[in-house]
Amino acid sequence: MSEQLGEERFSASDLEPSADEIAARRRGVIDRVAAAVATLGAGTLFGGLFALGFCAAPMVFRMTPAPFSGNAMGAAFARWDRVAVITAGVVLVCEVVRTWAARGRSRQLWPRIRRIAAVVVAICATYIGTSLSPRILELHEAGARRGDGEKGLELDAVHKRAEMFGKIEAVLAVALVGLHIFTLRTRDDEDDEENDAPAPLAPGPR
Repeated sequence: MSEQLGEERFSASDLEPSADEIAARRRGVIDRVAAAVATLGAGTLFGGLFALGFCAAPMVFRMTPAPFSGNAMGAAFARWDRVAVITAGVVLVCEVVRTWAARGRSRQLWPRIRRIAAVVVAICATYIGTSLSPRILELHEAGARRGDGEKGLELDAVHKRAEMFGKIEAVLAVALVGLHIFTLRTRDDEDDEENDAPAPLAPGPR
């Protein structure tokens, strides 16, 4: 009888978290780290576009004569575009990580909107960096001036296209910051995930 009672007592191992609980907590930590990195990346994209497009460019073109103004801003945007493409790629990687960490919750509405926004931001950054900015720089180096002659008209059209995609990228980058914060995994989410896991057997003789 005493041996049977001893076998039915709880042990320290019965109080330890299960493998599913440990995995859920680990995914929660990974999700928060990925969200923090993605938020920094999206904020960097918006900050760079705002600083160059809305602050630096108007002043440079106003205070510096052509063609030096165009060449200077073209070189600045070319350097920024490399940073933007890499940063957008990091944001996409974070989306993959967060989708893995969220499991079934990744199919909810807000995470889907967040992923679509991240993809569009990456497309805009890549299109500007690999197509529009190089073409603008080529036209500036060829002596084109906006609205002056055939090349000037092309320069004006490419500029407007770059501004449009830049505004889309900036707006969605701000939206991404909010979406990453809004869709963070909470402790309740992790508890729900742990509760969905198969319950361990009661301690005692099997």
